[in-house]
Amino acid sequence: MVTKHKNKHRESAGYTLLETLVIGSILSVLSAQLLPTVGLLRDKARKTSCGNNLKQIGVALHNYHQTYKRLPPNGLYQWTRQSRNGYNWYNSRRGSPFVKLLPFLEQAPLYNQLDFDMAGPDKNQQFHLQKGIRGKLIRAEVIPTFICPSAPIDPHLGQNPLSDPAISCYSPSIGAASMPARQSWCTDYPGNVFGTGSSRHADDARAYLISGAFARGHWSARFRDITDGAAQVIAMGETLPHKSSHQRLGWMSFDANWTATTAPINHPNIGLGEAGYPGPRGCQHSGNWQTSNAFRSAHPGGAQFVFCDGSIHQISELIDYVTYQRLGDRRDGQPIGDGWRP
Repeated sequence: MVTKHKNKHRESAGYTLLETLVIGSILSVLSAQLLPTVGLLRDKARKTSCGNNLKQIGVALHNYHQTYKRLPPNGLYQWTRQSRNGYNWYNSRRGSPFVKLLPFLEQAPLYNQLDFDMAGPDKNQQFHLQKGIRGKLIRAEVIPTFICPSAPIDPHLGQNPLSDPAISCYSPSIGAASMPARQSWCTDYPGNVFGTGSSRHADDARAYLISGAFARGHWSARFRDITDGAAQVIAMGETLPHKSSHQRLGWMSFDANWTATTAPINHPNIGLGEAGYPGPRGCQHSGNWQTSNAFRSAHPGGAQFVFCDGSIHQISELIDYVTYQRLGDRRDGQPIGDGWRP
């Protein structure tokens, strides 16, 4: 009886050292095999979330157009007859198209704190002040819809979250615009491929000088101005704002969100926080407007865009250059077809 009891005890004992090592090895191999899959699933989830942000923005654009009969314009006035207050250019500062979209993105309380009667250099900080929170600026508010979870950057680019501008990972498109480089640092992508965007950096409010659905100046398209068809023209797309001296000015700034299709998708500019920043004076410099104010993303192989019909598409960074310009231009008059779709 005693012997039988001992054998039973031995059989119920834990694993031997050898068995434990074998099991551990198997688990390690399985874990190593699963990790890439888990990473891919996370990347896919982040990309889907990013696309959902663009979808919300697309719906907001259509609701805005339904209300005001045009897309939301940028708040940069070229002439005092536009601002009607004696100011133009920097002294007007009426905010980016994203400011106008706030009420259509469930951000009406934030929008209602803005005083659009204020103007001039001394009043612009007051324009950004958020009531009820001492020292907090509205431009520092992080709007979740404007942040792509794949973007490898802090929403304030590591600066003061109470005062520094919160970024947007999306930007309106000024299309195939003329994009002269800063101080002729780069001449690779001058833009204005079809002669429809002759205004430098879309700094105007006259439709016949603007290629895309938006301008850097106080102008934006009506759907009837998009003669190539809303399903064939980019409205907004992804950006990595730390790679541009303008885009990193934040979602609220009138001087941040003017992005052209002129440079290829994911052009390798050197961004804030990256090795070699800001880069040599050339095409990769973050202050070279020709290539820094371009569409790019952290997703492999391309970037996502919302088109003027509200549809979402990822466009490959290897897309034919002229085809990409046609997608940016609202009135080049050339057929595109579906060959650009992945």
